[in-house]
Amino acid sequence: LKLPLVSTPRVKLTSVSFVFRPAREYFFGMPLVRLLGERLLSAGGKSIATREALQGASAVGLYFSASWCPPCRGFTPQLIDSFKGSLEKKGMKCVLISRDRDVESFASYYSNMPWFALPLEDQDRNAALGERFGVSSIPNLSLVDPAGKTITTEARNDVARDPEGLEYPWHPPLVRDLAKGDPGRLSEMPSLVCLCESATQAQRRDAEAALVAVASAWAPTRAGPQGEYGYFMASGGPLSERLRELCQLPAQGPPQLIMLDIPDQGGFYLGPNAFEALEEDGIRRALSDYEASRSQRRQLDNSQ
Repeated sequence: LKLPLVSTPRVKLTSVSFVFRPAREYFFGMPLVRLLGERLLSAGGKSIATREALQGASAVGLYFSASWCPPCRGFTPQLIDSFKGSLEKKGMKCVLISRDRDVESFASYYSNMPWFALPLEDQDRNAALGERFGVSSIPNLSLVDPAGKTITTEARNDVARDPEGLEYPWHPPLVRDLAKGDPGRLSEMPSLVCLCESATQAQRRDAEAALVAVASAWAPTRAGPQGEYGYFMASGGPLSERLRELCQLPAQGPPQLIMLDIPDQGGFYLGPNAFEALEEDGIRRALSDYEASRSQRRQLDNSQ
């Protein structure tokens, strides 16, 4: 399969010549330019084109951090060691999204970092990035792929757990079980949750397999700025109990599919329940009804 060619004119004094490049090379980095802007800072505070800076990256880490933040000052040396020791060799590139409040603090803090930085004056983009990646506290390390799609917003924990990057780029599981106490990005994007505390072990396994099958193939049409849905089991534990309370569902009730849209002011939608909630057809129906606005929007009861 041949790649189409695009031409870039190179003006000479007496003629025009053309440099031909594969379209893949020409368009590389364009989503990252839209995400981060045309220019970044490199070591020494020099300006560099974003496309040039991130060329060839296997993933790009967005490091939300600040010099005034004690946890940041503790994590930054760990990230530098991991980056220099293994992650950079695996093709990871990194961009500091500084939450410092003045140029002097930013420059001093950034001077020890071996990666790029978003210009401090680009505060609108800084704020937009924080909102897009659900940054409510720092330090936060979020990873995107070369197409600008989110891989994980939890890479800080991954670096601490896997400093050599053996599992890099730390793709999160397609389906998480809230019984393990990890809500992932549940509050950051529309998320389908299968409450299945009362199901048998065999039924839970089948339900998880059905969720994985749907999650791996479904193309979201109502996903908001994240561009994706989250998929969760809730087979027991405090998070499952809390969800039932917030949705005003009976404790230890029958299996129930819920489409949570916490970014939409705490909205949620009830899907199929009982046995249908554990089956692939029921999962697809819950998503289809949500996307077609056939489900009634309800409000999480946060008063309890």
